[in-house]
Amino acid sequence: MIYTQSSERDNISNQQSRWMKEYSIENNGKDWDYCVGLSYRSKMLDTFKCRKCWRKLYDDLYKLDNSVYGFVVDELDEMGISIHHHLIVGSKLDEKTFKKTLSNNWDKRGVNWVERYVRNNDWDYVDYMNKHIGKTKRNIFDVFSNSL
Repeated sequence: MIYTQSSERDNISNQQSRWMKEYSIENNGKDWDYCVGLSYRSKMLDTFKCRKCWRKLYDDLYKLDNSVYGFVVDELDEMGISIHHHLIVGSKLDEKTFKKTLSNNWDKRGVNWVERYVRNNDWDYVDYMNKHIGKTKRNIFDVFSNSL
């Protein structure tokens, strides 16, 4: 494993998870809608190229729902071979339309999955997303919105 473990880093990760969990409720009056996973068919280590790929996904969703928002986390796999993404998304799109749009956009790049977000105060998808942020220079988070 290429990650370094640190109680200070884990504490920051826990604080960041709490902030991300509450962001949608505090700013949009509702909880998150979707959890998304994205990976690539081939080796992908260029953060800039990755950002262009998920940015295109955002643009496709935004065409259907101009209020779509969320966070995206780039995570380098344990072997340091490729980046994959975790997203938490708020959207007015129904699940069928959301999944179809995501699939139409991402299937040519790699594998994707979508699930409804279910809040759990002990451990949930947002905690999972944040577990490795900052443990490598490629494990970062970004805003999934039109403010970019």
